[in-house]
Amino acid sequence: MIRDKLAEGTLPRQDCRMTWYEPGKGGLCEGCEETIHANEVEVECDLGRGRTIRLHQRCHEFWMREWRSV
Repeated sequence: MIRDKLAEGTLPRQDCRMTWYEPGKGGLCEGCEETIHANEVEVECDLGRGRTIRLHQRCHEFWMREWRSV
């Protein structure tokens, strides 16, 4: 799903300006579109220009590897 979103441009191909790690707050992961539960790590990635994406930690790591490898 993350590869598809990168190809479509739904997920960006850029580094985070700032990154925060915290317990999930029940929101949806922008990578896999599943809930980020309180017992999971949520990564908030500030992209600048008022855009922040929220991902599971595993989705964040996959996203970072994928967009950098292309």
